[in-house]
Amino acid sequence: MGTRYVLRVQADPADEPAAVAARMVALAERTGADELCVFLFGMEFNDGNEPLDRIGHWLDRTRPWRESLRSAGIAVSLNPGHTLGHCDWGRPRRDDWQPMVDQRGTAADVVVCPLDPGWRAYFAETLRRYVAEDLDAVWIEDDIRLHNHEPLDWGGCFCPLHLAEFARSCGTRATRDEVVAACTAPGPPHPWRELWLDMWDRTQLELVGTWRKIAADHGVRLGLMSSTPEAHAAEGRRRPDWLPGFDMHRPHFWGYSDAGAEALPTYAALLDAQRAQQPPGLVSYPEIECWPYGQWNKSYRQTFAQMATAHILGCDGLAISLYDFLTNHPDDDPGRAAFLAEVRPALDWLADTFDTSLRTVGIGVPWSQETGRAARTGDGTHHDGAKGDGTKGDGTKGSGTKGDWRALAVPHREWAGWLGAIGHAVTLRGDAPVNAVAGESAWAYDDATVRGWLAGGLLLDGTAARVLAERGYGELIGLNGVRRLGPTDPLPVREVCEDPDFSLRVGAMISVDPHINGHPPVVTGEPVPGAGVASRIVDGAGRPVGPGLVLHRNTLGGRVAVCPWPATTAVRMTPQRAAQLSAAVDWLGAGTHARVSGGPWLTPQVLTDGTRWRLVVWNSGPDEVDAVTVRLPAGMPAPAGGVQIDAHGERRPIGYAAGALDLRRPLGQWEFAVLTAERP
Repeated sequence: MGTRYVLRVQADPADEPAAVAARMVALAERTGADELCVFLFGMEFNDGNEPLDRIGHWLDRTRPWRESLRSAGIAVSLNPGHTLGHCDWGRPRRDDWQPMVDQRGTAADVVVCPLDPGWRAYFAETLRRYVAEDLDAVWIEDDIRLHNHEPLDWGGCFCPLHLAEFARSCGTRATRDEVVAACTAPGPPHPWRELWLDMWDRTQLELVGTWRKIAADHGVRLGLMSSTPEAHAAEGRRRPDWLPGFDMHRPHFWGYSDAGAEALPTYAALLDAQRAQQPPGLVSYPEIECWPYGQWNKSYRQTFAQMATAHILGCDGLAISLYDFLTNHPDDDPGRAAFLAEVRPALDWLADTFDTSLRTVGIGVPWSQETGRAARTGDGTHHDGAKGDGTKGDGTKGSGTKGDWRALAVPHREWAGWLGAIGHAVTLRGDAPVNAVAGESAWAYDDATVRGWLAGGLLLDGTAARVLAERGYGELIGLNGVRRLGPTDPLPVREVCEDPDFSLRVGAMISVDPHINGHPPVVTGEPVPGAGVASRIVDGAGRPVGPGLVLHRNTLGGRVAVCPWPATTAVRMTPQRAAQLSAAVDWLGAGTHARVSGGPWLTPQVLTDGTRWRLVVWNSGPDEVDAVTVRLPAGMPAPAGGVQIDAHGERRPIGYAAGALDLRRPLGQWEFAVLTAERP
């Protein structure tokens, strides 16, 4: 079947419909687009909550060229440019609806509270008008979220309507300040937090439920756009309750602008996490976004890598945003259409090679939508250190009167970046024999889950180790009395490797300096009897500070490796760190997962359904790589060969023998090779 190109476009309703029709049909033909997703009031054409008569005008003016597209065999979907409103953007307020209110009490001008009955009636009427058109689908814009609504601080909504609903549904009367202070208080989560997040989620589900019924009554498919799982967790959203009611999902997973080499392993992990929550039958069109639009902002080379990643992870098609919302003519930059046409055959091949039944395997990187409910804010930030927004280390603003809702958006996929950077395959699908847990997310998992990890292989960063020790697992992780090093302790700056099996060489040094290498507070503790200490932390004068990498075989039969530094930071890799971390991960799982080597930023992806196997080797680094070794995962038969795909989508056959790829040409940045095998 191949891929499905869904091009997201907008045209000025003042333009002559016949001329627009000619441009749009030509665009679809030149790019190979299967569907055009038509924006109404998107971005620069958004003027706040549009009056119904203006909506009618847009529908009337775009109808002729939408009909021309359908007559030409091109599907048409509609994307209204707002729900609650993305941001105020200085637009005019033209209604008396309750505005969204943030955690500090700031009210928006245009962004509206989703509980306002007047706005609810208005948007339901707009949706009825949209689905009455001759369309294949209507998309719900992702500003239905509660976070990310400038000029609000984090988002909302903490308005009087929500406080009244909290009192009605939970029997608790409280002010906004009291709610925020309780929900972000240090220590174990206050009971109000779960009640408040449940209230947010329930009322949002009620809202989108009415929209699903409107679309279903007209026989029109409804799509949902969404943001990152961490951000949605801080607004209480539970995706298994949201996604089954929709026909399509457009998950966000890659940055809008060109990113560095770390983009591949971290963004792929984000999409894998999103895919794990999608129920069977839900059509997945990930966001292929470029803003500002064009090659000055994101290269075609990286855009193709993003598109390929989406299909490697089993998506059905691509929601492509390469054309601006300013209604400029596609022929202003014909290179975009040429690019889409050039890479289409390779994407068709990938879509057929990586179908939706395949699942990733590798080192498990657990994540949970419950992090927002379970996070503890006593350490103040996601990264165990000072934030960049004026928040102090205790999680409060300078006044210290209440906390910050951002502390509930807990990152927990970061090990995927560290491990992917050094060639280890990961999965966000769960059920892995070896798992890697980072940060405050360790609070989100029940004891049965934690003990299951401890009975296998478990990699912990310093923060996760501190959390598990506080939960009573010190003896099992190999480190008791775990605590953050503070201002009265010697300053940790160097990690000195001492074990030849877990180092590039004995005496090799790795920076843990919080000021130079960006590693905020390191933890320390007392290794339990029998635990191995592979490195030591020292201060600037070489004086001992505490243990570094601790390795432990516990009484459950599991193996645990504790790194004293926080992995919830940007990946900062050196040959010394790569050698140490690779050895630790291989020790945890006896080397049964896929691993590739040959240069920095060689990242593998492995997918299987138990019979069919697919192994991808990416080079996301800027230097070409001409020699790649591959360790196959346990259970994967030896492939006879594979395919090398360059940044233009050209495919070349390659060989595989004695654990090495026989490349036809070096792998450039954002290029990859695919090995396939099947069990008899």
